[in-house]
Amino acid sequence: APGTTQGDSAFGNLISFSGASVAENAYFINGFNVSNFRNGLDTSSIPFEFYDQFEVKTGAYSAEFGRSTGGVVNATTKSGTNEFHGGVSIYWTPARLRSTNPDVYYKDEDGSTQNYTYNSQDSRDTKTLNFWASGPIIKNMLFFYGIYTVRKDKVNNYATAGTEFWDQKDGDPFWGGKIDFFPFKGHHFEYTAFSDKSAIDTDVYPYDLATNKIDRSAPPSKLYSKAGGRNDIIRYTGKLTEDLTVSALYGKNHADKANGSTADFDPGVYDTRTGHADWLSGNPDLLVEAGYDEREALRFDVEYKFNLLGSHRLRAGYDTEDNLSYSKSQYTGGVYWRYYTTTPGAKVNGATIPEGVTQVVRERKITNEGSFGVKTTAMYLEDNWTLLNDRLLLRLGVRNESFENKNVAGDVFIKIDRQLAPRLGVSYDLFGDKKTKLFANYGRYHLPIASNTNIRLAGAENFTQEYYILNSINSNFTPVKGAKLGGTTVYSDGSIKDEAYIVDKNIKPMYQDEWMIGVQHELNKLWTVGTRFITRDLKTSIDDVIVDHALAAYAARKGITNWNEPGAHEYVLANPGSPISYLYDIDGDGDDDQVDLTVADLGFDKATRKYYAVELFFERMWDKKWNLQGSYTWSHSYGNTEGWVKSDNGQDDAGLTSAFDAIGLMANGAGDLPNDRRHQFKLFGSYAITKELSVGANTRLTSGRPRNKLGYYPYDLDPIAYGYGAEAFWTGGLGGKANPRGSAGRGAWTFTADLSLSYKPTWGKGHLNFGLDVFNVLNRHGVTEVVEQAELDEDYANPRFGLAKSWQAPRSVRLSVALEF
Repeated sequence: APGTTQGDSAFGNLISFSGASVAENAYFINGFNVSNFRNGLDTSSIPFEFYDQFEVKTGAYSAEFGRSTGGVVNATTKSGTNEFHGGVSIYWTPARLRSTNPDVYYKDEDGSTQNYTYNSQDSRDTKTLNFWASGPIIKNMLFFYGIYTVRKDKVNNYATAGTEFWDQKDGDPFWGGKIDFFPFKGHHFEYTAFSDKSAIDTDVYPYDLATNKIDRSAPPSKLYSKAGGRNDIIRYTGKLTEDLTVSALYGKNHADKANGSTADFDPGVYDTRTGHADWLSGNPDLLVEAGYDEREALRFDVEYKFNLLGSHRLRAGYDTEDNLSYSKSQYTGGVYWRYYTTTPGAKVNGATIPEGVTQVVRERKITNEGSFGVKTTAMYLEDNWTLLNDRLLLRLGVRNESFENKNVAGDVFIKIDRQLAPRLGVSYDLFGDKKTKLFANYGRYHLPIASNTNIRLAGAENFTQEYYILNSINSNFTPVKGAKLGGTTVYSDGSIKDEAYIVDKNIKPMYQDEWMIGVQHELNKLWTVGTRFITRDLKTSIDDVIVDHALAAYAARKGITNWNEPGAHEYVLANPGSPISYLYDIDGDGDDDQVDLTVADLGFDKATRKYYAVELFFERMWDKKWNLQGSYTWSHSYGNTEGWVKSDNGQDDAGLTSAFDAIGLMANGAGDLPNDRRHQFKLFGSYAITKELSVGANTRLTSGRPRNKLGYYPYDLDPIAYGYGAEAFWTGGLGGKANPRGSAGRGAWTFTADLSLSYKPTWGKGHLNFGLDVFNVLNRHGVTEVVEQAELDEDYANPRFGLAKSWQAPRSVRLSVALEF
C-alpha cells in the first residue's frame, strides 16, 4: 500500500503507516479488535489460508474505527457454503535454497580484527502443512469452515559475534474454525474461534569461530518465549427492515507474554571495561517477564437508510473493551551488575573516586508483579449523504472515545473522556460520468494509553540502584564489592502511587490530525490513475517527563530555600512540552503541595511528529490475462518523537520511552524520524502465460532511512542524560559537538524483487496447484540499519559505529503444493 514502510528490525516485521510508529496500528478479524493493547506490537496471527478478504486503510478511515494513529487492517475469514469442500496444502522453504547476509568485521582499538556479526552459516528451514474443510451442516441454514495447521520452523543462528550457536525450534499447531447460521432470511449468526498459541524453544551452545566448532560437551543453555492464545468471536447481523440493519459482537482473547531461560536464576552481569558491553552471566535480555493479556469486547452497530434531500446511510455504534494485563518481572537472578572503568578523582553517583581505584560496579534490583486493567469505550455517529443526482457524497462523522487505566489495586489512576474526533469527507463526480472523482478528508484520531504504562507506572515496583568499588571478580562472574559510592537511588519503593503524584492533573489525550485531498480518474474499464496529498500532525503526545530540574526552578521562583530535593528522579505522566500540575512536598514540611510547573521550568519543546506525502498511483484491473498496480510516494516524516516506540534504541516501552527522560536526551532531538523514507516506488502484478501457467512479480525501490550519531551527553551538563549512555545527539564530551537528529546522512537505496510461478495442470481438473516463490530474487543485501551509537563513554569512540546491523531479507525459495476437492 502507498505510504507504508517497514519498521525497525527491533520490533519484528511490522509496518509504519504514514509516519506513525509501528505500534500505533489497529487490526481486526471478523470485526473483533486483535491489536496488542500492552505495547501495540505483536498482534494475533492466523494462516493466510484462513483469510477471505483484507481491507487496508492507510488513512481517512471512518468514525467506525479508532484506537489508532497509524493504519487499520480489517480482515474477514472464510466461511462454508452449500457444497462440501476440503483441501491440503504444503509449503516448504528449504534451508538449502536460502541465502545468508554478509559477515561484519571491524578494527578494535588495538588494531585487531573483530567479528561483529556472523551470518554466513545461519540457516532456516520452514515447513507448513494445512488441512481445511467446509460445507453445510444444514443446507441453506448452517455452515462450517475449519482449518488445522502444522508448523515446523527450525532456525540456526551463530549469535553474539560468532561465540554462540543458537538452535531454535517453533512448532506449535494453529487451529481455527467458523460456524455460520442463517435461521431466517436477513439474519446471520457467526462464531469464530482460533488459537495462535506459540512457544519458541532455543538451545544455546558455545561456539568457536576460529575452529568453526560447536561445543556440545555440556548441556545447553535454554531460552524460551511464549505468545498468542485462544480467540472467540460471536457476531450477529440482522436486516430488520429493508432500510434498517443492526449488528452485535462479543469477543474475547488471551495472549501469553513470556520469555526466559535456564539462566534466569543466574545474576545478570555485563562488562564494559573492554570498551564494549560483554555479557558474562544470566539471561542476556536482563529483564525476565512472565504474564498474559486478556481482552473482552462488546460492540453494537446500527445502519438506517432514508431519503431526505438526497439519500442517506446513517450509521451509529457503541463499543467497549475491558482489557487486563498480568505481569511478573525481575532482573535475571534478582540482580543486575555492570562493570565500568573509571579514574581517580572522577565523580560517580555523587561520590569522588579514591586514589588507586580504576573499576566500579553498578548494582540494580527490580521486581514488579500484578494485574492491571484498561477500560476503553467509544461511540460514533456517521451519515453518508449522497445528493446532486449521486454526484456528491458527503461523509459526516464524529467519534467520542474515553479510556481509564487502573493501577495494581484496581483503582483508576488516569481517566480521559470526551475525546471528540470529527471524521469528515467529501467526494465529487467532476463530470457526472463516474470517471473522475475529486475527494478530500479530515480526521482526528486518538490513541489510548497502553497497559504497559500501568505496569511500569502504577504498580508496586521496587527499583533501586547503587554503586560500589570493584575489588575483583569471582569465577562465576559475580563481583567482590568494595566500599559503597554515594547513596542508594530509589526509583520506586514498592508502594502504589496515588495518581495525583504521578499524573499531570490537566493531562490531555494523545491525538493526531490528518488532512487528505486527491483525484482519481478512470481511463477506461481497466485502467485507473490517481494522486493524493496527505498531511498528519501529532498534536499531543503522552509520555513520562522528568521534573527534577523543574522542581528546582519552581522552588527558586517561589523563594523556597532548602527545598525538598527528590531522593530519586521524579517522573510525571504528562503531555511533553506542556505545563505540569501535580502534588509534591516541595518545602519538605510533610504536607502535599500543588506544584504548577511552567514550560520554562520544564525546558522541553513540545512533542512533535509531522508527516507530509504526495502519492501517485495506478491500477490495471485483472482481465483474466494480466493485471498491474503501482505507486510512487514522496514523503517526509520529522519531529522529536516517534510515538509509542523508539527505534533509536530499539525500545518498545509504549508510553514510557526514554524520550523526555532528561533535558540532554532531547537536545538536538528534532529532525527526520526513523520511519522517514523520502522516496518509494512499488510495482506488482501477474500475467497468465497459459491457462495452466501464470507468473507474478512484486518490486519495491526505497530510499534509505535517516541516520544518527548518538553519544554520551556531557556529565557536567546533565548527569541524568549521561546515565542513559549513548542515547544523546551529542559526541565528544564537554568540548564536543551536537549531532542533530538525522544529520549523519542516509542509508543507501534498497531494491527488492519477488517472483512467483503458479502451475495448475489441466489433468488436475482445477483441483491441483504447484507453486514456486522466490523472494529477493537478485539476492541483494541492502543495509537497512546501522549501529548509531558512536561512543562507549564521553571520550571513548565506539569502533562499531556505522557497522551494518540489519539487511534486506536474503534470497529464499518457497515450494508449495495445494490440493482442493
